[in-house]
This record gives sequence, structure tokens and C-alpha cells, in this order.
Amino acid sequence: MARVGLALGGGAARGLAHIPVLEGLEDLGIRPEVIAGSSMGAMVGAAFASGISAAEIRDHALSVLGNRRAAARHILRGGEHSPLALLNFSLSRPVLIDGRALVELVMPHGVARRVEDTEIPLIVTTTDFYAAEEKVIRKGDLLAAVAASIAIPGVIAAPRLDGRLLIDGAIVNPVPFDHVRAHGCDIVVAVEVTGQPQPSEKGRKPGVTELALGATQIMQLQIARLKRMLEPPEVWIDPPVDRFKAYDFLRAAEILEAAAPLREEVKRKLSPILEKMA
Repeated sequence: MARVGLALGGGAARGLAHIPVLEGLEDLGIRPEVIAGSSMGAMVGAAFASGISAAEIRDHALSVLGNRRAAARHILRGGEHSPLALLNFSLSRPVLIDGRALVELVMPHGVARRVEDTEIPLIVTTTDFYAAEEKVIRKGDLLAAVAASIAIPGVIAAPRLDGRLLIDGAIVNPVPFDHVRAHGCDIVVAVEVTGQPQPSEKGRKPGVTELALGATQIMQLQIARLKRMLEPPEVWIDPPVDRFKAYDFLRAAEILEAAAPLREEVKRKLSPILEKMA
């Protein structure tokens, strides 16, 4: 039986498009040998690797992000993670979202507490800020690892791990399929949800934040394309989610609808490869 590995890339809200891909794999009865996730891919991957089904991840995402009322209700009943608890106050820097508190708030119940305890081996990628290199996490506090992987500089603050300042894993490895290949998988399925900056329908010029996020998108797209050219995965999935912004989490239903064809796409691309290798 061919060993199938899964790489889930970063893309903030666009990362919800990973869910139909997971559903397609389940339709085929495929349990990945390993999951490597970067940024939002690490969050979705952590849930799936912990044994939470794609349908349950979908239902949870819609229950939390289905609309503003659902999101507010989820935050307000978050127990110790009140709206104020999500903010990391400091007199010397701008107010940031506390990454660890955010992950604890939005993760579904049943996620493993440690990376090495997931049902499917999990690899979380982050970026070591001062070493200017990728830091791969295979064991330790899972929520802290995911918090580091989603830490967008200037927006989300991550906890220090082993004395290192870690930030968004997608900065240096937007789609970490190289780690899946290194795990010994025969077939690599990679999902790239970086997206590409799109002009405003009303012709409005992008603001400062939009320009900064868009510049990061362009950089990550170029990194992903170069890596794909050097070592192409067997299955590459590129969801049609460019029109969604990184912060469009409250458009979860729209993102999932736009990505719905991926469920059949992953089966259509993967099935002949599996038959050939059988």
C-alpha cells in the first residue's frame, strides 16, 4: 500500500479551504502517514492529526466563524479566555493578539496536548526570527507549537519556545511538503492556500495593512513555486480562494463553498496514482 503524506500550507482564513481536501481523503479511505502544517495549515492539521474528522472540523469552523454573532458568542463563553485575555498589552509595543490564548479558544475539543501524541504523526513548521531559518517542531506542547506557527508579526504574538522567538512558519516554508517527503512517503499531497493579491472591485487603493499582507503573499507564492519546481509533489492542490482576504474568517461559509470542488479534485488526481502504485 502506497504511503500518502499531506502538507497543508499557510493562508490565514483561506486555510479553511483545507477542509474539503481532508474530506476527499476520507472519501478514499486514506489516512495520511504524516501531516506537515504551516500557519493555518498547522492548526487544521493538528485537529485532523488528533483524530478529529473532517466533518467535525467543518462543523466546528462554522459554529465558531459562521457569522459575527456566532463568533461573539464563542468568544464570550470562552471561560478564562475573555476578549481581553486575547490581547497582549505592553507599553513599549502595539497591542497584539495572544497566540496561545487564540489557539486555545478556537481549537476544537479533542486536540492532542502534545505534538508527539497525535494519532497521525504531525510536523509543525515555524520560523526562528533571530536565526532567520525554519524551526521544525515534532514534539512538545502542541498548542504552543501551533501558536508559534500562526504568529503573524505585528498582529499575533507567540510564546517563546526553548528560548527562541518563533513566528509564522509560512514565512520561510509556505507549503511544507519537503518534510512529508523526508518522512518516506510515496505520494505527497500538497495544498497551497497562500492566495494572490486582488484589486478591489470598487477600484479602491489598498491600505497599509493590505499592502503589507499582500507583499508577504507575493513572497510566499514565489517561495512555494520555486520549491515546487525543484521537487514537485505528486498531487498539488491550489484552491480558488484568491478573492478572500487573510482576515476573512467570518466568511468561513463562503470560503468552504468556493473550495467545495476540491473534495472531488483530490480524489480525481490521487486515485489514478494509487491505482498505478497498487
